[in-house]
Amino acid sequence: MNPKIVYPIPIRQNTVYRTLRAYARIFFLVIAFVCVLVNLLTRTKLWSIIVIWVLLGIWRLIFSLKLVEFSIFSHGVRAGFYIVVLLGLIDYFLAPGWAETVIPICMFAMMLVMSILYFALYDRKDRHLASILLLGLYVLVAVPYSLHSWPITNWIAFSFLIAAILIFIVLIISNWRDVLYEIRNRLNMHER
Repeated sequence: MNPKIVYPIPIRQNTVYRTLRAYARIFFLVIAFVCVLVNLLTRTKLWSIIVIWVLLGIWRLIFSLKLVEFSIFSHGVRAGFYIVVLLGLIDYFLAPGWAETVIPICMFAMMLVMSILYFALYDRKDRHLASILLLGLYVLVAVPYSLHSWPITNWIAFSFLIAAILIFIVLIISNWRDVLYEIRNRLNMHER
């Protein structure tokens, strides 16, 4: 009996990419280990945490791509997440007091760019709504952070955060049917 092969034969990855990825993994781990060791020996501020976060972000954004849901939206939201957390780590570990202004401006810039791209690619928007909703969630999470640091935060940063929320609300209102459909799909609430 000869069984029939139903599944396609998997395509092997490019050997150059696999080799580059293996060398990059070793290189990143050595850099992280050396940074932590130097940081512990010198007993200075914890700058090695920032270096490790940058290495993790580079690894996740370049060498470990999610190919199933890869789009400019998902990749942009993921990159924005790593940038905002990096700014927060720099603020906490190295130079406190400036991220309360910078993070809301970055959130506004990300929301503005992603919403312009969203409306520019209107015919294919259904594939990118989940990333826009995730970015809106990031913006909403930044509100308590901005309010917590209100004496430090100036009115310009707070107004940028409010503008990002307004852009998010406009996106939700203009696509409310698609938003409900996406939420039902994500929560597995299909009609039966």
